[in-house]
Amino acid sequence: MKSALVLAAGEGKGAWPFCGIRQKCTVPVVNVPIVRRMVLDLLALDVAEIVVVIGSRGEAVRSCLADLAGVRFVEQRALRGPADAALCGIDAVTGQDTLVCYGDIVTTRDAVRGFLDAYRKRKARAMVMTAPCPPDAPHWMTVCVGEDGLVHDVIGHGDRSQPRFAGLAAARTETLKTYLLRNPGLVTSVEIGAMPPVEGDVAHSFGLMAQDGLEVQAYSAPDFVVDVDRAWQIAQANMTAAKHATEVIESTVLGEGAFIHDGAEIADGAKLILGAGARIGKGCHIGGSMILGKGTQVLNGAIVGAGVCVGDDTQIRDYCAVNDYAVIGSKSLVKHDAEFGGVMFDVVYLYHYCCITALLGNNVDIGAATVCGTLRFDNGTKPQVNKGHKEVPDPRFGDLTIIGDYSRTGVNVMFMPGVKVGYYSCVGAGAIVYEDVPERTLLLPKQEHVLKPWGPERYGW
Repeated sequence: MKSALVLAAGEGKGAWPFCGIRQKCTVPVVNVPIVRRMVLDLLALDVAEIVVVIGSRGEAVRSCLADLAGVRFVEQRALRGPADAALCGIDAVTGQDTLVCYGDIVTTRDAVRGFLDAYRKRKARAMVMTAPCPPDAPHWMTVCVGEDGLVHDVIGHGDRSQPRFAGLAAARTETLKTYLLRNPGLVTSVEIGAMPPVEGDVAHSFGLMAQDGLEVQAYSAPDFVVDVDRAWQIAQANMTAAKHATEVIESTVLGEGAFIHDGAEIADGAKLILGAGARIGKGCHIGGSMILGKGTQVLNGAIVGAGVCVGDDTQIRDYCAVNDYAVIGSKSLVKHDAEFGGVMFDVVYLYHYCCITALLGNNVDIGAATVCGTLRFDNGTKPQVNKGHKEVPDPRFGDLTIIGDYSRTGVNVMFMPGVKVGYYSCVGAGAIVYEDVPERTLLLPKQEHVLKPWGPERYGW
């Protein structure tokens, strides 16, 4: 397939606090922005023409992709949803067939390759990729697939036992344009009583094709697919992708100048990829396969779990611990008995006896002895509220503390499970945080002193 449309225009408000000062599609997954991961996969699979539709914070998307040949940009000036975004870009496409990709989908290159191969081999006129619908999905389009493998309809928020639309679809370009024009900007195929948002979905256009008797084929994704609609799904996408990336390593690879000390303890069967100049020092324990970027150092008794992926020029050292499938960005520090599980972006500092299980944005500074709780008293998961609607996340990720970009804490802060802190915020020393903190907020605990007489007389002298 020659041409692809990548949709990266939406505001992504459901992923707060990772919106407002960044575009959701630029959030990193294993240290590469989501939209760049998809475009790199398409280029590697010989899709030569890629039209990226941008809108909200479009400059951030351009920044991620501007160095890649074959990428052009079209702007969606009024944000009316993904179907309208695709329509904005369709005239810039020159190929006979067009692949449409949602810019916030995280999957594997093999899944994209399999979809393209199936479209070509089946000589399909139209095709959608499907995946199982997770019970915690906040948004989904049910794809009704018959025993013949053909799509009969696409229903907004239909039966979760049916597969969902997985963010990739393809069709003959003229057919696609016709049904994008016919999209009413509202998902009219819904269960009785449902109230769809006034926003056109690309999947609905393919449902309209099926209703008109056009043959729309379904392709079931062979690997994971994460549709990043909410903040906790950023953590899910990262940790799932880290697990996959480390499990497919075939052999240990050391870049130029990379070094593993003989005194390091490496788990049996572990396969490591070390970038140029990366080091694993004496007394460190590596619990499984892992990936280290260039110049990154794991030193002085650090304990690192299985499936960990780390960016460039980061230090993990001094008896700290990093849990399984953690993702750590570039130019970060995890030092001096700190413990970390989850995901952090670039330039994050953890020092001195922290115990952090979290999703941390760029340039976050965690004060000494800060703790993130991981288990509520009722053993439940904190409900999240989006536009007044309560959602209960997957507990593997919903109990993470989530802290937005350019924020910090003082010493001895304690976060309850599932709490979110907005970008450009600061939580003062000693605070116990059990509710979300808005962006651009300074939270300070209020302390009261009680003064009483004291001295040796209190002991009867």
